[in-house]
Amino acid sequence: MIICLLLNFSSFSQSIEFEKITEIDSIVAKEILFNRLSSRLYEYFDGQNNYEKNIIQSDKDLGVIKFRQVIRYDPGKARSDIGYVYFNVNVYFKDGKFRIIFSDFVHEAPISYYEITEDEEYPHEKRDWLKFRKKGWVKLKEYLEIEMPKKFPIYETMILIPIEQEKDW
Repeated sequence: MIICLLLNFSSFSQSIEFEKITEIDSIVAKEILFNRLSSRLYEYFDGQNNYEKNIIQSDKDLGVIKFRQVIRYDPGKARSDIGYVYFNVNVYFKDGKFRIIFSDFVHEAPISYYEITEDEEYPHEKRDWLKFRKKGWVKLKEYLEIEMPKKFPIYETMILIPIEQEKDW
């Protein structure tokens, strides 16, 4: 019985992730890096209310901020998979460096691809529109491979540029 459970758990698909580690020339405390991103996320989310809706975890002592993001997916040609891709941004801080991970991608549209995994072929058991989903799955993954690396500089800039409180007045 235990062996069967282990086999079933190992057959689950892995969710895709995009990761980048950035090291800073000088040694900057993780608390400073954390504060830079945290303070800029208030502006990025247009205030406290949206900030609280999108933040999953924010812990200065652990050096971690996790929050939700969304991008519009429009492959054109009035397709029924035009929709949104929701994902998490996980930022981990250590003294002198930080790591950004985009994970937990989920596509939602009239015809959704659901969780985006490392599988080369569409892994979900939806029988309706299966041929369309197989082709669209590949296109969506190609889109994410192009678009997600473009997102790293947005968060790196938020972290790398000193905030007003750090400046010497």
